[in-house]
Amino acid sequence: MKKLLLTLLLSLGLTTISSAGYLDDWTDDQLCVWMDNPLPPDYMVDEAKKRGLSCGGDDSELVGGGEPILDKLKLWNKVLRGKKPIYTAKGGTQIKINPIGDEKFIKLFKPF
Repeated sequence: MKKLLLTLLLSLGLTTISSAGYLDDWTDDQLCVWMDNPLPPDYMVDEAKKRGLSCGGDDSELVGGGEPILDKLKLWNKVLRGKKPIYTAKGGTQIKINPIGDEKFIKLFKPF
């Protein structure tokens, strides 16, 4: 009975000690890559705010605060007008679209 109780307490103690957030292991650069996406997940935005990151570009106002829904709408407006990429790969490849207006396009930028 003592062994069972000791094992239970030990396993409970180890699980509570190792319950750090999964974004704690991420570097600031990795978070900034996610912040460069058109609609980063809310938990990534919260983590960037908590760390006080300014990832640069036009997405810095997203980290700085304000209305999250309004920021997302502004960002989607830029994406749909072709001002911001809809997708950016780790290697720098970007896809931009503009389905609105007279000049409709899909552009693929691939750095060499």
